Amino acid sequence: MLRQLDNVKVRVAIAAVLVIGGVLTAVALNSGSGSDSWRAACGSAPAGPAGKQASVVAEARKALLNTGNDPRLGIEIVDLAACAVETSWKADQPQPAASVVKLLIALDLIDRSGVPSDSEATAVRAMVSASDDRVASRLWQQNGGAEIVRRQAAKLGLTHTEPPADPGKWGATRMSPTDVITVYRYITAGLSEEGREFLTEAMGSAPRTAVDGFDQHFGIPRAFPGAAWAVKQGWGSSESRRVLNTTGLVRTASRTYAVAVMASWRDTIDWPTATAAVTTAVGALKGSLRAAKA
Repeated sequence: MLRQLDNVKVRVAIAAVLVIGGVLTAVALNSGSGSDSWRAACGSAPAGPAGKQASVVAEARKALLNTGNDPRLGIEIVDLAACAVETSWKADQPQPAASVVKLLIALDLIDRSGVPSDSEATAVRAMVSASDDRVASRLWQQNGGAEIVRRQAAKLGLTHTEPPADPGKWGATRMSPTDVITVYRYITAGLSEEGREFLTEAMGSAPRTAVDGFDQHFGIPRAFPGAAWAVKQGWGSSESRRVLNTTGLVRTASRTYAVAVMASWRDTIDWPTATAAVTTAVGALKGSLRAAKA
């Protein structure tokens, strides 16, 4: 996903069938993600964690450390009802965002021309839901490239977000877990109702198979099978490292959370091992959230 401009891996006819079928499946499995059900009131900076989460973080880190290949991990989870940080680990350290930056591309488009409609709405939904790189590349070039990141960072107060060194490689934008959570807090508390419904509906219907054929139901979707979720996943290669990010909104029986788990390894790791490790890490975090609210 980070080599998008010169190596977009799309088989158009097959991808169309996979995406349409996947979207329908995701909608059926993840019902309740539409409407304005994701509205929250956590517009200001969340309070720090009330207690230490050392054991939870240790379990999440263990899942990655067991894979070898020099894993790096950043975590931030915020309880949106309490507007408080639930779990945090190296949350202020920027990492390659991969397709998570598509949220900034979509928000910038909404700022510039309003919530998209007609064919543009279809295209932007595909970019957010099925992670269509072609749409992201078009909007990136059309709306100023790195200036998109700079505008959104200034507007939202993203203090650990940097545009890519190579202006053409949008996926190499760097964001910290804290900044990703700030984006979700803006979507749930600051964005217009129409914009929020548009984006969360797209994220809530993310199909298992993305446009490029990648199984994007790692991390949050797989670790929270019984919960409503709205996600923006990211995967790819940057600076000789594999990047795997699972981010989004999760609603359990009693709480709504914004979650950002961002990981990378040396590029010697294989994708199945990496995705399994991230899912295991999120599962460890999920257990802590459930116990804390029991």
